[in-house]
Amino acid sequence: MINEDIRKKYSELKCAGERNIKSAEEKRSRDLKLLEYMRYLIDSGEVKDFEDICFCLWNISDSYAMLRDSENEYFNHVKFADILSCGENKYRFWTVCDATQRFTLVLGGKGEFWEELYKDAAENSAVTDENYRIAYEAHRAAMSVHPALNISKNFLRYTDEKFSLFLENNKNRREYDFFRLIYFSAAMKAFGNNKLGIETLCSDFYPWLNKEEIPRPFLLGEWGNFNSPRGERNMACVGITAAVNALIDIGENDRAKRLYTEAKNFGLPENAYINKRIGG
Repeated sequence: MINEDIRKKYSELKCAGERNIKSAEEKRSRDLKLLEYMRYLIDSGEVKDFEDICFCLWNISDSYAMLRDSENEYFNHVKFADILSCGENKYRFWTVCDATQRFTLVLGGKGEFWEELYKDAAENSAVTDENYRIAYEAHRAAMSVHPALNISKNFLRYTDEKFSLFLENNKNRREYDFFRLIYFSAAMKAFGNNKLGIETLCSDFYPWLNKEEIPRPFLLGEWGNFNSPRGERNMACVGITAAVNALIDIGENDRAKRLYTEAKNFGLPENAYINKRIGG
């Protein structure tokens, strides 16, 4: 597990909670400094544990993704995948659990590389009590689309099949309804389906919006971060926000605004991105 000194330094550099209010120049500077620090941790041998090294490699790829540096992200991600291939089967989803990393690779013409990593994980990594949460993250990332990028419909149909199978096999999980809401939101955006009763699914989460938030004790990119339980409030906020944005993405702005307004009445916090898209 990452030691406290590294945790403190990482938190200082990442400042995740402030990313939306920093200038583009400061964001870039922080990403570059985090890159340098993660590389130092590996090159100096300060991190030696398998999971700690992978944490660093994930963050290097993530920083390159934020910088829109497709080429260097690709080179690092190849290294990341090679190291994971030497580890236990359960780790394969780690390379494909983030949509921003995927989109930057697609932007640089390396989308097929990411898709093959996902297919390898989806076909060959058993989903267990230990890794089902990161498996969900991978399916969500795989089913994500971006209007500026050409995402293969054949691949989306493949991910739809795999995400659906994941849901079928994980009905007994405490997060099942959350997973299902995220799936329907992703499917609306990927396939333009406006007939799904997403509002009904969201209403089931309204009572959770006033629950106490449960902090997650891991850093972004850690194995534990992807595989630790979400609190009920977190699932409600993330799921409903995804649904509202999906409705906007398919042109259902009136439905999106009604859902957003109703959810705020139950405790959904203001969302600057949604406010910008449809008004608060």
